[in-house]
This record gives sequence, structure tokens and C-alpha cells, in this order.
Amino acid sequence: MTKKYFLSFLTVLVGLSLASCGLIKNYGNRKSSTSSSTSSQVSQKDSSKSDKASDKDVSTTTETKRIGSADYGYIDIPSNWIKFTDLDGGDSVQFTDGSAYNIVTMNGYTREKAHVQDGETFNAELIAQRLAYSWNDNKDVEKMWGAKSTVSGNEAFQLNVIMKSGQLVVSWVFQKDDKVYLISFEGDRKTLASVISYIEETWSLDEKGPANNI
Repeated sequence: MTKKYFLSFLTVLVGLSLASCGLIKNYGNRKSSTSSSTSSQVSQKDSSKSDKASDKDVSTTTETKRIGSADYGYIDIPSNWIKFTDLDGGDSVQFTDGSAYNIVTMNGYTREKAHVQDGETFNAELIAQRLAYSWNDNKDVEKMWGAKSTVSGNEAFQLNVIMKSGQLVVSWVFQKDDKVYLISFEGDRKTLASVISYIEETWSLDEKGPANNI
């Protein structure tokens, strides 16, 4: 049975204090400027795959649909993806390509939902550090590193995790107004390469599309 690693960490994400989260201090020094560079960085460690996936933006040739919610924002996704529900998924919005291995998860946090303590600054960096901390002691992790990216023009903290099994988990944490948003992909390298552009370029608070995001 496929392990859905990311979901198990969502429940502990909101309970960590800033004092325990100084794990990834160099987010600002490592940038992932393009979709292709992100997938190529991760794929270097995915040695189980010999075929090379194209890093071209497939959004111009693939039929898509809009998924998400008013609370978490919306992104485009291939139209053949279906809603996915995991018992440990909490209130997240999740979709899969049908494999239950390749999964996109969306969530959002207010200060109250994140249980931010007095003296802590609620922002994307705090949530990103909590997420990194939640992965830190996982013995199934082969490698983890942080980078900077953007999601529809919003600066994002990107956490990249490679599991010993070869499964990839990439998360984008970013803030818009008084809310922090989290989008994660878990699955294989080829599918990651095909969905990065949807995550980084089509997110919006408007269900109609990113052009309506102000």
C-alpha cells in the first residue's frame, strides 16, 4: 500500500513552536526559479527512473479543470484527476491522478488555525519551518532541502523531500494578506514535472482563474 507521507504531518504542523523550528535557515539562499529547475533538482535523486520526462509546460496541451476552495485558493489540474480523500487528510482539499500515489494537497492557515503562540510572528516562514521540523526525524527521508520559489507572484518557501522509496514530496508555503497557504505534491518525478506549472502559475483566490487574482 502506498504511503501518503505528507498527510501524516499536517496534524502536527499546527502544534509546533517557533523555538523548535530553526531547521531550514537557508531558504533565502537557494532559489528554484523555474518549473524545470525544480523537477531536475529533485529528479537527480530519483535514480529508480531511467526515462526522462519532458520539462515543457504541458498546460497548453492538456485539458484542465479548476480545483480548490474559497479557503485554500484554486489551481488548474489535468481534467482526468479525481477527488481524493484520506482518513488522515483532515480538512485538506486533495486530488489524485487515479493512482493514489500522485496526490496534490491544498490547505490554508489563519493565525488561529495554526495555534500561533504569543511572541511568535505568524507568516509563511513560520509554517515552512514547522513543516521542515515535522519531517526532520522521519527515518524514511533520504534528503530534504529548502528553496525559494513563487506561486502566482507570491514569494514561496519550497520544501523538497526525497523518500528512500524514491517518492517525492514538494511543498510550497506562501502568504497572501493575513493567511498562509500550503500546496503539496507527492508522487513520482514524471508527474511532478507535469504539475509544477499548474501549482506555481495558476493558483488564485478566484475560482475563475489567476487572471482574476488581485
